[in-house]
Formats: sequence, C-alpha cells, structure tokens
Amino acid sequence: MNLTLLGTGSAVPTGDRYQTGIVVEADSRSTPLLLDCGAGTIHRLAQAGFDISRFDTVLLTHHHLDHVADLPSLLKARWLQDASTCTIVGPPDTREYLSGFLDIDLLLERLDVTVREYDSSQFTLCGFDIETCETTHSAAGFAYRIDDAFTFSGDTEASASVARFADGSSVLVHDCAYYDEKETNHATPHQLGQTLADVDIDELYLTHFYPDAAANADAMRRIVSEYVTATVHIPADLETIQIQASE
Repeated sequence: MNLTLLGTGSAVPTGDRYQTGIVVEADSRSTPLLLDCGAGTIHRLAQAGFDISRFDTVLLTHHHLDHVADLPSLLKARWLQDASTCTIVGPPDTREYLSGFLDIDLLLERLDVTVREYDSSQFTLCGFDIETCETTHSAAGFAYRIDDAFTFSGDTEASASVARFADGSSVLVHDCAYYDEKETNHATPHQLGQTLADVDIDELYLTHFYPDAAANADAMRRIVSEYVTATVHIPADLETIQIQASE
C-alpha cells in the first residue's frame, strides 16, 4: 500500500500546507482511493503526477469545509477530462449535505455523481477493506482503518477509542492540530502522546497543522516521542509513505 499526503494543513493557511487529502493506492488495484478533499487537493494531485481522471471515488471523514472544499473542483476537472462519473462516500447525512454543496456549474447534471452513506462499521471500497470508528470532534465524523494496516484519525481529540482502534496498525496518521495544550476539538501533543502510550504502532505521522503547530512542529514531535514507541514523523505535503504487506 502506498499513501500520498496531499495536504497536512488546516482551515487556517500556513503558506505551504494545503487542506486534508490523502491518496491510498495498492499495487494490485488500478483504482486509487481519495481520502478527504480539502482546498488545494486537485493542485496537489497534479503536482504529485496523478491523473485526476483516475480518481472516481472519494471517502469523507466528516463534513467540515477543509475536508470537502475541493469536491466541486474535482468534479469539474473530471468533467473537463471526459470522466463522467464519481462516487462520494461518507458518514450519515452526506447525501443531504452535498446536495446543496455540489449544486454549482451544473455539476450534478453534467456528471453521474453517486453519493453513498455507509450504514455499518465495515465495508469495502475500491477493493480496500475499511473499518470505522467514531471520533470526538465538533462535527460527527469517523476514523478509518484500511486493510488492517493504515489508520487515519480524521479530525478528533486524542481519544481512547481511536487509540484502541489504531492498535496494531503499521501507520497511523493522526490529527495534532495545536501546539498549545488548550481545550480543543483536535489533539495536542501531550494529550496525543499520553493517549497512544500503550498502543502498538510502527509509524506515527502528525497532521492537520494550524499555524502555531506548524511553527513548533519539531517540538511537537519530541513531545509525542516521549510517550510512544512508534517513530514519530512531521510530514510535508506530498510526502509518500509505503506500507509493506505483512508476511
């Protein structure tokens, strides 16, 4: 499995980190999965050398704008490239939310857009086996565990439920939005490190940086590393991660 972190930023710009988007690929499958589609996603796809016409499936963690803002742009780019279909999958109420959001430039008339809401904690998408775990955030959302190897927290506070959910993952990409240890709807380094202290993870990538987190990223990595056995990374946009298949 290969991951490309298209955007590691948040709703407040830092200048070099776009909003959330992750490409999930597997060598044996021709169709990649796009995980969230925040502002800047389609430009990062182009910068990473991806053909946008291949991305006909998007999985959303939740409905905040910094995770969905580029959906209309993705659809229009696909239409201009004669890619006439797209499937968007998300939590409950995704269909109602997107019915208004995508009603621009006649997109819903020009393309065959399918919006699905998963109704169980396990499902298959683009050939990937996906499990879900509810997150603790200001909007209803979910973390995803994909092929039992990669876990993405989505937006969430540091929570015991997401920690248990990620246990045993080769790679965890987790929200660590703020350096300051204030009460937020996101994780902060001490909170995240303490919550993941007893969790078996090989590689931990921090993401969703607000400006204060981006400015203190190395300090955040050191703080989290004090608690966890995993190798802690501060990724840049367009960083790729390769997850080896288990023996």
